[in-house]
Formats: sequence, C-alpha cells, structure tokens
Amino acid sequence: MPQPPRPPAPRLLVPLVGMLAAQTCACSGPVGVSEKRPPARDCPAAQDDAGGTGPAAQLARALGRSDHFLLGTGNDLVGIDGDAHSWALPAPADVHYLYLVGLPGTEEGWPAWNADGTYIDRHMVVAQEQCALPMFTLYAMATRGENNMEVLQDADFMAAWWAGLSLALDRMDAVGGPALLHVEPDFWGFAQKAAPDGDPHQLPVLVGAAADDCEDLPDTLVGMGACIARLAEDRAPEVAIGLHASVWADPDPAATAAFLTTVGGGAFPLLFVETLDRDAGCFEAQAPRCRRDDGPWYWDESNTRSPNFAEHLSWAQRLHTASGKPLMWWQMPLGVPSDTPGGAPGAWRDNRVRYLFAHPDEFAAAGGIGAAFGPGQTGQTTLATDGGQFAAAIAAQAAAPTPLP
Repeated sequence: MPQPPRPPAPRLLVPLVGMLAAQTCACSGPVGVSEKRPPARDCPAAQDDAGGTGPAAQLARALGRSDHFLLGTGNDLVGIDGDAHSWALPAPADVHYLYLVGLPGTEEGWPAWNADGTYIDRHMVVAQEQCALPMFTLYAMATRGENNMEVLQDADFMAAWWAGLSLALDRMDAVGGPALLHVEPDFWGFAQKAAPDGDPHQLPVLVGAAADDCEDLPDTLVGMGACIARLAEDRAPEVAIGLHASVWADPDPAATAAFLTTVGGGAFPLLFVETLDRDAGCFEAQAPRCRRDDGPWYWDESNTRSPNFAEHLSWAQRLHTASGKPLMWWQMPLGVPSDTPGGAPGAWRDNRVRYLFAHPDEFAAAGGIGAAFGPGQTGQTTLATDGGQFAAAIAAQAAAPTPLP
C-alpha cells in the first residue's frame, strides 16, 4: 500500500472552488449570457475504434466518450460564468470536475452560490462547450466535521442532505447529457470503520423519514445507498454516480469493495479513488494544512522502493477485481518533479503527473477509466503554476490516446 491505512488530513471544508464560487459566482442571471464565457471548442465525435470490451470501455461509451483512458482536470475556477484554467489547455480535457460543498438552506452551501442551484447549470454548459464530460463532487457530510456519524440520525441535517442530493440531480438533468456525480469523498471510509463488524446494515441512517420517494427503504447505510441509486435513476438517468473508495478504510481492498457493493447493491457504475489530495512537497515542508506524519509522499517511480506506484496500482487492481467497477482517479496533485524535497506555495514538488502520463496503460490495466487532476487545497500547484507541464502532457496524450481494455 502506498500509505499506512489511516484517515486523510482533513479537507478544507470550503475547497478552492467553493471559495471562488462564493466570492465571484453569487449571481443569478440566466445560464450562459456573459460575454466572459470562454469560446466553445469544436468537439470531435466520439470514436469507438479502440474496441475495448471491459467495464471501463463500456462505461466510457455509455457516457458518450471514446473508449480511451479519460484525462481530466478540475477545481480550477478563476472567474465568473465558467472561466477555468482548464479551458486554456491546448487539448480539451475529457472530464472537468467541481465541488458541491455544504447544504441547502445556508449561505455557504453550494445551492446558494447561484440562484436555485444553477451553479451546476452554468458549469455543465461550459464544460460541454469545452468538450469535457461534466463532473461534480458532492461534499456535504463534513459540514459538521469529518467522521461525525451522529449527523446520520439528525433529522434536520439528513433532510437537508437528501434535498441537496435531489437538487444536484435535478439541475444536472435539466441541462441534460451524460455527467458524473462523485458522492462524498472520505465519508464512506469513515462509515466503513464506524459500522459494527464492518456491516453497513448495522449503521443507522435516516432514510425513509428524511428522503422523498424512499419511505420503503431501511434506515441504514444500505438503505441510504439504495435511495441514492433510486433517486439517480428516477431524477437523472444520464448521470453516472460513484462512491469513493478510501485506501485507508481497510487494509484489504476486497473488504472495501464488498462494503461499497453492499451499500450500493452493485447499482453504482464506478468507484472514485485517489493517490494524494495535495502535492507531496507541501507535506514534506509541513506547510499549513499539509501536516501529516505518514510519509514519504513522493513515490518511487522506479517501483523498487516503498512507497511506489506499483504498490498503489496493485491496490487499485484488487479493488477493481473485487468490485467489478471501473475506477476514476480524482484530485491528483499537479506538482512538478524535483530532486529537492518541498518547494513553495503554488510550486510544490510532486511526480504523479509525470508518472501517470508516462504509464497511462498501467492505470487502465488496473481497472481505470480515467484520472482527473486538480488542487485539493489552497496553495497547491495548479495548471497556472506548473510551468506548462500538464498542458504539454495532455497534448501529447491527445495525439496518441491510451485505449481502454
């Protein structure tokens, strides 16, 4: 395993995109009217000539994409009306993700960033114009603190959580077209640890009394998964929902796969995973919000010393095999390789971009459908501060995409 099985450093409750949205996107005009929107790209039609037959290739085609390893970006808003660092890349990103932070009924929650939750509409439209598959990460369970299982039986909290999920699905369906919804990173790992004997049937959650259209489902984590799947199918059938598999949830990835499969009844078409949510150099420097003691964080690219990429991909392969689900790597750090540990804010070192773009076939062989890169915390390396590393890499990959098996 690339890291000891321990919970992550807490995420910033309002991630980078949330702060930008709150500062610059609290507008309520109709979607897509601003002259500041980036010019639309000429998007090529999806090509299925790679001929992959595995679950990742099948899902890529179902989402209207060519059956090659998808490369994405996100959490990179720089202004109002959909402007993002990603739209300046020389080749379009296959996927573009943004956070949906907080709950309805609060000024900080994502439904208030634009009137009636149309933050989703604005950014889905722009992503589609930029040839990217829109993706959103719903991050609301940590509103009252990470690993707080008490909220699962709080009537007001859970009513708001279900309302937020329903609103997100309704807005995504209103725009139309395929999209991804990544539901609650970290939460499922904490829930796996909290469930008695690791059994999601034994973890109480308000479902029937709090969620519309789920009155018949049990008030357990399994009922919660079944309700999420039902709402997605009923409200937004073009949206593919995935839960998050945490490397620290259990030493055995097959146990994590079994837990998440039980929660979702096998209904969710993919799982989301991550390597590290901040640049390795930020942790090496023990900078603010980058303080952990479980390094090294800069993995060995020769795969001869631990931790290394082969170890992580072995974990991913076992998770994929046990679950049968394609994997989407999310929030991969954008740092630039260096022989000197650390770096500086906005320019910390990391080698995940270099390794993945040199070995995309390894990620595809491990069960991956794609990988999305972006800063998981303020002060990290971004597309604007990486010296053009990612732009050059995605242009080269676009010229020779990696087929999905």
